Amino acid sequence: MFRSAAGSSSIQLELPSNAPTVRTVIDVLSSHSEYGDLVKLLLSDQTADPRPNALIMVSGREISSRNGLETPLLESDELSLLPVAHGG
Repeated sequence: MFRSAAGSSSIQLELPSNAPTVRTVIDVLSSHSEYGDLVKLLLSDQTADPRPNALIMVSGREISSRNGLETPLLESDELSLLPVAHGG
């Protein structure tokens, strides 16, 4: 779902060099109009938070086991957004 909305299986973004976090990535991604369809799927309408709609991993570790959206990122880190299935 996210892959088709993004038009690619991976995205590379230029991030600020001063201690980027997962939140920084979400903010930068949201500022790129070419990823508008992905951002609509990713962010909750009520809270503008990606966590209800995505499992977010940094280099294989879920961010809730770290610092949530404030998890710092290293240049070597890979951020993965995995869609969460809702419904009954």
